[in-house]
Amino acid sequence: MKKIIFALFFLLLMCGCEQEKYTTEYLDVFDTYSTITIYTNKKDEFDEITKELHAKLLNLNKQFDIYNNYKDINNIKTINDNAGIKPVKVQPETLELIKAGKYAYEKTNKTVNIAMGAVLNIWHNYRENALNNNVYAIPTNTELIEASKHTDINSIVIDENNSTVFIKDKYTSIDVGAIAKGYAADYAVKYLKSKGIKVALINLGGNVIAINDKDKESFKTGVVSPNNNDEYIYSFDLSNQSAVTSGNYQRYYDYNGKRYHHIIDSKTLFPSENNKEVTVVTNSSLEGDMFSTALFILPYDEGIKLAKSNNLKVMWIDKNDKQYLYGIE
Repeated sequence: MKKIIFALFFLLLMCGCEQEKYTTEYLDVFDTYSTITIYTNKKDEFDEITKELHAKLLNLNKQFDIYNNYKDINNIKTINDNAGIKPVKVQPETLELIKAGKYAYEKTNKTVNIAMGAVLNIWHNYRENALNNNVYAIPTNTELIEASKHTDINSIVIDENNSTVFIKDKYTSIDVGAIAKGYAADYAVKYLKSKGIKVALINLGGNVIAINDKDKESFKTGVVSPNNNDEYIYSFDLSNQSAVTSGNYQRYYDYNGKRYHHIIDSKTLFPSENNKEVTVVTNSSLEGDMFSTALFILPYDEGIKLAKSNNLKVMWIDKNDKQYLYGIE
């Protein structure tokens, strides 16, 4: 069983309302542990809302899955399986996610690329072999370079009129790991607001997003140390914002005294070594997802330019344990 460590923790909600707090947990969404906390008047209302939300998130989980096929749905794996063969008709959420992937590519100066699937899959297989079978190794430069020839995001063709996605290069594959949970968290916020929920906290495997009135309620979140996950190094308030952390202590294995984590630099084709942890606070969890990944990969001098140009709030812990803050008090 994989050990899941959350970089963000939920400390406290100071609520000025008279509603009750209810919390539920999901263990089957996006291969992670998630919680939904809602302030509402009745337990029955909470149960009904979270039951429907759970079903919707499970549906998104199926749509965005790159490893499994489902009888009732065309998903990302279906698109990948039909690369170079034919367009695949998909649900609106999948189409939106692929569009968001192209948006992320442009907004992060090509640092986050959903067309990196061929390279990421190689690292995934080596990591799984190490964690599950105790077979430790790293990919060769030859296989990584060969795979990198098939990472052109322009190979992904979106036809909005027909609701299809087509990958022109048969060796290219889509991986939405850098944006899927963020999209789902934003989706959950929209759903809860449509049900009249005014105060809630969503945590999808570390993608934390709050619904609240900053003048009445305050969610306080904290960031764990990348060197000691029992130590919290910073805390701040969230008001209708999302906080997302990318770190080198999530989904990794050690080989010959070196850590190989899951965040791959498209330039080196190896796990990025510039930072240990980056936390981004934004209004959108999707943007938090993509920018935390990008800023984790980039060296600080490039990352700070990206943060400033997008008005982000960021905390870095670099490879030498030096802490940097931008836009966070």
